[in-house]
Amino acid sequence: MKSFFLFALAYVLAAPSALAEWREGTRLPTAVPHAVAAEMDGKLYVMSGKVGQGLRSFFEQYDLQNDGWRPLTPLPVNISQYAIAAGTGRVFVTGGRENNTARLSSGLWIYAPDTAVWLELGSLPSPRADHVSYFDGTRLFIFGGIGRDAAIVQSFNPSTSQWSNWKNRMPVPVSAAAFARLGDEVVFAGGINERGRPVNTVQAFHLKKGTWRQLPALPLAVSGGALAVIEGALHFAGGFSPAKSQVLESHNKLVGQRWQRQGALPGGGRHRMAYFSSDDRFVLIGGAIGGGFYALFTASDRVSIFTP
Repeated sequence: MKSFFLFALAYVLAAPSALAEWREGTRLPTAVPHAVAAEMDGKLYVMSGKVGQGLRSFFEQYDLQNDGWRPLTPLPVNISQYAIAAGTGRVFVTGGRENNTARLSSGLWIYAPDTAVWLELGSLPSPRADHVSYFDGTRLFIFGGIGRDAAIVQSFNPSTSQWSNWKNRMPVPVSAAAFARLGDEVVFAGGINERGRPVNTVQAFHLKKGTWRQLPALPLAVSGGALAVIEGALHFAGGFSPAKSQVLESHNKLVGQRWQRQGALPGGGRHRMAYFSSDDRFVLIGGAIGGGFYALFTASDRVSIFTP
């Protein structure tokens, strides 16, 4: 009897919590097949250069506490596949691809919510798109993407307007990677490598030391997923898998050295969505439910919120 009790207890502790669940938030004002987001002061700044109907730009503020949307001043250039970061009262947009010519952009833009004005700060050291940006409070970092310097980690100091190159390159340079802050590290999961193939690599950059380390690989090679840190653990959701020729609906959590399935996303698979995480929630916004050519025509307006 005692052995049965211990077995049952171990099973309950190993299983996903019965209280963990996904719920729906207030839907986007318009469906977007490819979106990015950055959080500041309890507000999520959500942008898309590719909207399912009409290819017009989208920039709105989502109130995480009150679950509501508010339109903002659109970015004054016609680009997509840029990166967004925010902090200390500013929203930064870097790089991208020009929608009319498909050329890579080296633009560096700043938005001040208190004045609702966009300003161009200058340019990146070289053009890049489909990359990741992160603001640590004093420096704006850019990682990966498509472009000549995709393997080089670069940071921008807004106080001096100076760029710096970091010594240690990204071990596996990727575009369309998911990322999240974990302690003093920024973790990147999946993405598309320089040969145009998806990877299952999970790699972490230490913001203070400038070093890299490898974490346990994802179950599948995937791009365009979402990464979160919830109660200290990494969670990965959605993405597109060419090997399976499908958009994934899986939600996995890193437990020890293995990723464990937590269930399925509500409403089916999504990729290229905007996302946000805090210690007690994981928010997915928009994205596409179709892969490849069909992504543009299968945009989602859903807001899905996971609470552990």
